[in-house]
Amino acid sequence: YNYDSKYFGSVSYRRDASSRFKKEHQWGNFWSIGGAWLISKEDFFNAPWVNTLKLKGSVGSQGNDKIGDYLYADSYNVVNNDNQVAYQWRQKGADDITWETNTNWNFGLEFDIFKGRLSGSLDYFYRKTSDMLFSLNTPPSIGYTSYFVNLGDMSNAGVELTLNSQLINKDKFKWD
Repeated sequence: YNYDSKYFGSVSYRRDASSRFKKEHQWGNFWSIGGAWLISKEDFFNAPWVNTLKLKGSVGSQGNDKIGDYLYADSYNVVNNDNQVAYQWRQKGADDITWETNTNWNFGLEFDIFKGRLSGSLDYFYRKTSDMLFSLNTPPSIGYTSYFVNLGDMSNAGVELTLNSQLINKDKFKWD
């Protein structure tokens, strides 16, 4: 959404399904919301050396299903055991595994100053991964060596600064 070329907003929602999870856990709900305010277009803003100043923010989630197929089900190999049919573990299923979810928060400023000579952005981000998909090792003596679980959360955060400068701007030579 764009109102008066000063206020911007967006909202999204999606519902994804993956056959990599058991039927009861195959659906994931993912969303996002974001907005921006072009402060430099406001009547009260009076800084002639600032061409553009934008405040922005967003939060949203995405899903991850990047594991092998049918890991929710037990599976076996049929083997010959002294001329008799026998079953051997191939994979231990984990019927409660579900989507790994990444939620991202971003807040920042974008700017363009001194008639385009200097521009850039300053952003803060925070990312939290929940229900991480993890292959848990087991002792081979139980018949299989691992199975998948949703285990733990992880987060990271940081600040990112991007600067662009137009050092020389002549008719036949430009240096950014």
